[in-house]
Amino acid sequence: MLTAKSDRHGQSTFIPRGKLLHLRPSQLKPNPQNPRRLFDPDPLSDLKENIRVHGVLVPITVYQLKGQEKYAILDGERRLRCCVELEEEGKQVTIPANVVEQPDKVAGLLYMFSIHNFREQWELMPVAYSLRVVMKELGEENPLKLSKLTGLSVKQIERCKILLNFPDKFQQMSLEVDPSERIPANFWIELHPVLELTQKHLPDVYEQFGRDGVTEKFVEKYREGAIKSVIHFRRISEAFEVNEEDRSGLVKALRRYVNEPALETRSAFDAFLADRKGRTQTAIRACDTFVTQLEKSRVVHTSEDRESLIEHLRDVQRYVSDLLDRLEGGDAPRSSESKP
Repeated sequence: MLTAKSDRHGQSTFIPRGKLLHLRPSQLKPNPQNPRRLFDPDPLSDLKENIRVHGVLVPITVYQLKGQEKYAILDGERRLRCCVELEEEGKQVTIPANVVEQPDKVAGLLYMFSIHNFREQWELMPVAYSLRVVMKELGEENPLKLSKLTGLSVKQIERCKILLNFPDKFQQMSLEVDPSERIPANFWIELHPVLELTQKHLPDVYEQFGRDGVTEKFVEKYREGAIKSVIHFRRISEAFEVNEEDRSGLVKALRRYVNEPALETRSAFDAFLADRKGRTQTAIRACDTFVTQLEKSRVVHTSEDRESLIEHLRDVQRYVSDLLDRLEGGDAPRSSESKP
């Protein structure tokens, strides 16, 4: 079995003691604190067929509910859902389960976060909801400290905070059970700077509709198919960055884009990004030159100005890391458990 203990920092940890049970689906209950709230049908179907043939190969992790004979799940709700469906189809199954002592709310969440980080990616909105619980219970909002507690990267935590700044009615759109109706969490993250630009350059629109009303206009555009990919929002920010001297035409394009649901992102803004390919090629050449020059300098074994060199390289590292975070992301990839 696993025992929950507090370490010297006051955080709960799990100490292995070793006990494995084989439980029926009727003996198990989903954990209401599970950060993973979305269970898309296609990956579940694949997992169910795997379990039908091979059984559950990887034990789930559970704890016994106080005063009850049933167990709550810390890890393995997808496997339980599949087994419940199999029993409804007439196939009897048992589920191997590692039993732990019941953790407190925060310890349970942190454990589930650790499972998430080692195995697979969850939808970001449920992660943000659970992170909000951790922040509230611990009174902690520092991204670096939260990163150490949860195993999430600082960038993931910052993205979660952006999601939590949107009103609940928009957050719920990213928790829609039907994937075809769900607004991806990255939609709100990529939309955030565009809302800031709209507020700055179209104050009359903001005054007329309010931030929620403007947000609803962008949601309508997404549902109409005028936003082919949430990454395309970046074209708007980029257009404003590279047209600093004269933005009059760009502001008119933004006004049309906000007010016309069918106006596609690229159609509205690509004209203001005529030299995009040239700038990308310039950046690629700069990367190649930088690496070549570093290799020629042969500084690996130097001792002269070593600390200064390390400091400058770390500046480069921070800049590149931030740039990669901005370039990557966008539409969330789908993932599923590969083992039953």
